[in-house]
Amino acid sequence: MFEIKTFLQVHGFNPTDEDFLKNYRPQHISLDDSSQVKEYFDHRKFTPEYINMLITIKYKNKIVIGIDCSSGLDLWEQTYMPAVECYLDEQKVAIMYGSDPITMKIDSLDNMLLNFLIIDDWEPRETRVKAILPQKEFLEVLLDGAEQFWKVLLDYKVFEEKAMRGSTPRDYSVQMIEKVKELRERVKLLN
Repeated sequence: MFEIKTFLQVHGFNPTDEDFLKNYRPQHISLDDSSQVKEYFDHRKFTPEYINMLITIKYKNKIVIGIDCSSGLDLWEQTYMPAVECYLDEQKVAIMYGSDPITMKIDSLDNMLLNFLIIDDWEPRETRVKAILPQKEFLEVLLDGAEQFWKVLLDYKVFEEKAMRGSTPRDYSVQMIEKVKELRERVKLLN
C-alpha cells in the first residue's frame, strides 16, 4: 500500500542558477539507479557528511510527499529515524525537516492511525504535507526506506572510503542498519 523512494540531489544543483533554469537537467537521482548512484558517490564533491536528499512517499497510489516537497540534508539520519524513535517513545513528534525552517509533525490519533504533517516555520505557515495514515504500516515503510538507504551506503563503502567527520566510525552504515532493526522490533509491538 505504501511506496517510498529516496533521491539524492545532484552535486552542484542550485535552483537559482540560470543554467539549471534554462537547460533543464534532473535535480535528483534515484537511489535505485545503481549506475548514477555509483557516479554520485565517486564524484569529487561528494562527502558522506552532507547528503542532500529527497524522500517521496505514496499511500494507496496517492502522493503523500512528492518530488516537489523540500529536500534536506541527511533526512534519514537526522529527521526520519529520530522521528520514528520519538514517536515510539511519546506518540508525537515535532522535528526539523532537513536544514530549512520546516517542521515535520507526527501525532497519534488512536491505536491505528496517525496524523502526518510537514509545515513551514515562517508565515504564512504553509502546510506542505497533511495525511492521516495507518500507524504501524507507515512506521514500517519509513524503516524500510531507511534500511535501503543505509544498505546502499554500505554496499558502496561510503564511510569506509570517503573523507568524513572525525566522530563518524567507518562502520556507521552497519550501526545505522542495526538501529533500524531495533526500531523495527519496537514497531512490531504496536497494536
